[in-house]
Amino acid sequence: MSTIEVSDEVMEVIERVNAFLAKRDDVSQEKLAKMAGISGGSLSGFLKGQYGGRAERVAQKLTAVLDTEESRGEAVLAVKEPEVVETSVMQKMWFGMQYANDRNDVICIYGAPGIGKTITLNKWVAQHTNSIFFTASPNIHNGKDVMEEILEAMNKKQSGRNKTLEKAIIQILNGSNRAIIIDEAHFLRLTALETLRRIHDATNVPLILVGNPAILDIITEQNKTLTGQFFSRAVRIALDGKISLNDVKAIVLQNGMDLDNDCIGELYRVASGVGALRVMTKLFLFAWTIANSAERAIGIEDIKKARKVIISV
Repeated sequence: MSTIEVSDEVMEVIERVNAFLAKRDDVSQEKLAKMAGISGGSLSGFLKGQYGGRAERVAQKLTAVLDTEESRGEAVLAVKEPEVVETSVMQKMWFGMQYANDRNDVICIYGAPGIGKTITLNKWVAQHTNSIFFTASPNIHNGKDVMEEILEAMNKKQSGRNKTLEKAIIQILNGSNRAIIIDEAHFLRLTALETLRRIHDATNVPLILVGNPAILDIITEQNKTLTGQFFSRAVRIALDGKISLNDVKAIVLQNGMDLDNDCIGELYRVASGVGALRVMTKLFLFAWTIANSAERAIGIEDIKKARKVIISV
């Protein structure tokens, strides 16, 4: 196809896209097309000056993506997401997961939302790449759901009834010592727990369940007549929901940040409430954004303004 004459505006977008793709190793043409809501063929033709459709419309979509990405990049440079720090919760979780991993045991770790459970799990899995990790949900909660997630996490394809799936998993995992790790485990139903118990018994792989205290509605002393076999196997670790002042300081006093005692005290108060460190971090970043826009250091007034917007605090 011959090159189609394009306007200066479209040519400017083509040059901008090429510069963006050259700078961003994490964004391919295919990914950029998906972000813009156009086909890969349309983007390829557009960049070559051979797009036979409405080039201005494609340029408009691409411009919207580039503007968003530039804004996001500037925001990240100005207001940096805190790096993961080793909190007291992380230390306790790490000890429990190491115990289960070393002894091929079953462990159930539970605590309030927002205290860093998922962050800790992600860090653990990044260091233990042979782990089989997935997150339960209202749509992933029964025995078959769990087996399908385990197979998908192992990049294995298997269809059939529950018995067929279970046999396939046992055959693959037997003697492997590959830990099965499930976040949001409080969504699991009895059939899922029983399925996991059978897989553990047959393969002796470590099994780590992490969730909110609601998991005790299933795994509890009063309910052990229904979950007796799982109950007797699981080590249970309760995470203290009390956040320390040192944990708050370690999170917010990064990247050269300097906060006065009033700011630290208010952030600590928020971290001690519902949502804990997760909500506190969101409040901190929002207050930092407000202060950065006004070209000043974070003060207590910025935190108060941020609280009016983040209604959960």
